[in-house]
Amino acid sequence: MVSGSEEDEDHEDNDDISRAGTYLPFTVDDIPRPSCDFQEQSNVMFRNEEAKLRGPSPIRLFPAFKYGKHPFDSDYNLADKSQIIVDGVSDCPNECRCRPMVLLQFIDIKIVGYRQTHAGQAKIYGFIAVRETTDTSRNYVYRRGIENCEYVSLKQKTGMARLSLTSPARVISMISRALIEFEVHDRNEDETSGDSLIIEGCAELDNITFKPKPFVEHQRVYGEKCALDIKYMALGNAVEARVEVKVLRLGVIPGGVNMKLYAKNSSFAEVIRLFQGIPPKPGDMMSLAIAVERHNSLDLYIESSPRGNHRIPSQKLHPYQCWQCGFASGYHGTSEKVAELGARHNETQNMNIIKK
Repeated sequence: MVSGSEEDEDHEDNDDISRAGTYLPFTVDDIPRPSCDFQEQSNVMFRNEEAKLRGPSPIRLFPAFKYGKHPFDSDYNLADKSQIIVDGVSDCPNECRCRPMVLLQFIDIKIVGYRQTHAGQAKIYGFIAVRETTDTSRNYVYRRGIENCEYVSLKQKTGMARLSLTSPARVISMISRALIEFEVHDRNEDETSGDSLIIEGCAELDNITFKPKPFVEHQRVYGEKCALDIKYMALGNAVEARVEVKVLRLGVIPGGVNMKLYAKNSSFAEVIRLFQGIPPKPGDMMSLAIAVERHNSLDLYIESSPRGNHRIPSQKLHPYQCWQCGFASGYHGTSEKVAELGARHNETQNMNIIKK
């Protein structure tokens, strides 16, 4: 069973640290803070031994594209700010010509080493997007406007906070490499004195197809105000699973309902957080894209609970309700299930696993 509690998230963070060895993770006082300068980034990547021992493998931070020349402009058409277009999903009209793909699936993204003037929470907004060499439009995995900031809990010692990822418009294809762009802000607490740009730039993920088996990679981009931790899985014989979640009805619950949606690929132990927050209104549909290896399965988990007021310690919340179901992967086919979460509300999901 999957649980999204803060205690579980802390435990996962500790697991990531222990895998790096017995070395303590960086704190806000000693984490490297290089600029985008080529030499400064090279020093962190190749000369700073602590960067390899006290955190995920470092990768190079390049400056954000503004105008003029850029190292990746010719490969990724960085002047194009448009979002990737999702084609309609349908069966092959005659003979099936579908082929497996090399796909990238993000698992987790965190900011690390962020020293905040007001400890506790940060109001994060901005974007994180991926570009492919074949289709260079942006495929967003995190996108929030200033009017829709995300309140994240910031660990005071390490300056770490997990961002709530969104599903990409479609799966991220990885022929050999891809570019991840980011611009992340922290809105000031009084909301009158502007905001702080905490990290901006891009980094290239490459050498994906050189490994014969699916694998999980955990890498870090170091910036001047904070670092960005990126955890993803790469699958070399995969198809796209499209999950559609539609709420049928919601009971009358004081304070409303929180919903968490997770996915678990049978090829990996990691759990993919697909959604966390207020569920869609009854009748509205939420569409998600997930990479799944062929001849394997995908498990979906839904949790729901009353929102309540976390600022009132005396308020007792009802135990969460949960539902889970497994689906087999393939080029074509649709499976529809109805998830009944207790007697309070239920949801239906329609899942298509098909090669685009």
